[in-house]
Amino acid sequence: MTSNRIFMTLAFAAAALLAGGCANEDLNEHHFDNRLYLDGESTVTTLLLKKDVPSYTVQLMAAMALPESQAVEVEFAADPSLVDHYNLAYGAEAVALPAENYTLSATESVIGAGSVASVPVELSFTGLDVLPGQQLYVLPVTIVRATVPVLESRRTFYYLFREGALINVVGEMEKNYLDVNWVNADVVNNLTAMTVEALVYARDFDREISTLMGIEGKFLLRFGDATYNPGQLQVVNGSTKFPDKDDSKAIPTNEWVHIAVTYQSTGEICIYVNGVLQSEGKCGSGAVNWGTYVPPYLETASKRGFHIGYSYTDERYFAGNLSEVRIWNRVLSADEINATNHFYWVDPASDGLVAYWKFDDGEGNTVRDHSGNGNDARSFATMEWKQVELPRTDK
Repeated sequence: MTSNRIFMTLAFAAAALLAGGCANEDLNEHHFDNRLYLDGESTVTTLLLKKDVPSYTVQLMAAMALPESQAVEVEFAADPSLVDHYNLAYGAEAVALPAENYTLSATESVIGAGSVASVPVELSFTGLDVLPGQQLYVLPVTIVRATVPVLESRRTFYYLFREGALINVVGEMEKNYLDVNWVNADVVNNLTAMTVEALVYARDFDREISTLMGIEGKFLLRFGDATYNPGQLQVVNGSTKFPDKDDSKAIPTNEWVHIAVTYQSTGEICIYVNGVLQSEGKCGSGAVNWGTYVPPYLETASKRGFHIGYSYTDERYFAGNLSEVRIWNRVLSADEINATNHFYWVDPASDGLVAYWKFDDGEGNTVRDHSGNGNDARSFATMEWKQVELPRTDK
């Protein structure tokens, strides 16, 4: 079960609350109501309803600007009666999230004497993948009891659930790359038939070669070459390059493009761009073996590894965003490639899907392998994540 943990922190500076006091005043002598409040970045948190995300878990925590000498008790509760208040305040038409879709790990917590934050309470949302996506849901969670005064403007948090796009987060790849320290290399070795896919957004091709993925000198997908248009997709199988130079085959920049390459060990190869067959022919022969981990700094002419966004030198990076990177151990048909929403999502349990990096992680430097084979990818530099909504509905 997918579980996205959302940590919400907010610091209220005591110095700001004490502004205007004497420079030598004892900071322990505060001259304001030390009120309790729900701790978080915003009073409204939006969570997306997606068919592959059945659950979320968030932390609920109360806090104060300054510590008290005695423990502070606080009690939380979901309060569906506040949905009307939310709709009035935000001009929405939300309904209350059904009770069976949320649970609190506890309803009571405490801020210990001398502390400013309560013990966190987990608020879990489940069964979200079966809720009708067209409906807007909201769950108000409020402080119903406390042993100190409560700051009314932050007494209640609202958890809003709306239908998400198929893709909401993508990975930025400029001057970065990913390696896979294969824990299950067999699934990408001895591939006598394969399909490789990626959803790409290229900002520019201002270098001779921009790398998509593969192994230098073995089997590699890249854009450009010495005499090629730098935006033309090229497959290199050993010493064989495919297709021939053709400026008309350069992919556009500053728009999302789906790429699919099918290959068989007898050499038959097809390149599809946005579902349209662009090139068809022969490209060397032999099975593909991509399950090799060699960091770039350890590579030699005879020992190279699989990378996403790197080949041969650092200058051959991909300047743009990536999403939906997949490896299959079979040739997908044109109909499969053009199936509804195939560019943006496939079932991770699909027949023959052996690696599936969605690039939707949204945090950290690891890109999870959704195929179930455990071959997560990790970025060389700090990963930058971009918020998007794909497919676009305004085109």
